[in-house]
Amino acid sequence: MKIVKTICKHLILFTLALILTFFLLMTLFLLIDVQFGFFVSIFMCLSALGSFSFCIYEFVKDNKVTRLPLFIRTNQLVLLSYLSLAYIFVSFYFFSINLMITTELGKDLSLEEKIDFYTLPFQKEPSNSINYQRMKENKLTHQYQNFTIYYKPHEKELLPIIERAIDKADYLTSGLLGAVKDNEIDFIIHASSDELYKETSLIKTMGYFDDPNDIVGIAITDLDEITADRMPGSFYFQSTIMHEYTHYRLQAFIKEQGLFVYRIPLWFHEGVAEYIGMYDVKHRYYPFKDTSFENLVTHKEWEKFRLDNYDVYLQSYYAIRYIVDTYGETIIKEIIEETAKVNDFNKGFAKATGISIDDLQTIYLLNESEEKIEMKE
Repeated sequence: MKIVKTICKHLILFTLALILTFFLLMTLFLLIDVQFGFFVSIFMCLSALGSFSFCIYEFVKDNKVTRLPLFIRTNQLVLLSYLSLAYIFVSFYFFSINLMITTELGKDLSLEEKIDFYTLPFQKEPSNSINYQRMKENKLTHQYQNFTIYYKPHEKELLPIIERAIDKADYLTSGLLGAVKDNEIDFIIHASSDELYKETSLIKTMGYFDDPNDIVGIAITDLDEITADRMPGSFYFQSTIMHEYTHYRLQAFIKEQGLFVYRIPLWFHEGVAEYIGMYDVKHRYYPFKDTSFENLVTHKEWEKFRLDNYDVYLQSYYAIRYIVDTYGETIIKEIIEETAKVNDFNKGFAKATGISIDDLQTIYLLNESEEKIEMKE
């Protein structure tokens, strides 16, 4: 019974030390710059290991080597050991989060965004873990530029089609954004949209780009139609590749500007990706269900309206096409650069274009409406 009480006492002490250390360090990291916080977390990891090593040494060393006061070698040493062990766990936790932020998310995060990232594992609905390794198993690989394409033997005829789509998207995004430092990207071919949904839980989706993991995934709609270059399967397959490639290039450019990727609203991300994916495509305008651009800022908002039959992709495409037709293709780069200067998209957008998002809401279909009138005449 005495042993059980002792174990419970030590567990309680360690838990309290862990909680105290976590909140103290989180308060510190919320108050300091993200990049500086990354270096602080490295120092803390090293000092935590040093502190714990000292405790172990004090427990096992010969008393004759050094003579510390008795109170340090008993209860206080045990307490210091708990604090050091807690310090190790918490320091490595914040190191991993800060590493992710500085390498993937940009330098300038708001207080609310920092809190979200530092408490991500404790949130009620964490994002589903996708097993990309399982998707790659038993597949052949083909290297093209910085892409490793994972495919099955009967899908080999898709490789030259994928290469052409990558080349075209590379050319167009380079013209839009300039030179961007490329990462190594894994390109996974899914046999169907149903398989893509089964593996990723992405609803009504033909492709995706997973930024933190540098993964592009594309679903096959009709293999024979694609390889025979017949419409509409061939067009949509290549358009989806170009769309997802643009997400990759755009997010890489945004991060190069030191911005948090989703400081730029999602409608802008998707609009630019659609602009490249549908480049030079001629189609007649038709009325569609749209919403305020202010409702399409986050992924959660985007999915809400997308799955409620709003034409959010078309709306975003028309908005970007209006901006480009009015100001030229360099405007996309200028908007992001101006946003980076003030860390605020609405201000950066207004600075680059001379109009507000509210103004855009009222005029982005102006060209399409004029074209519709001309066609009727």
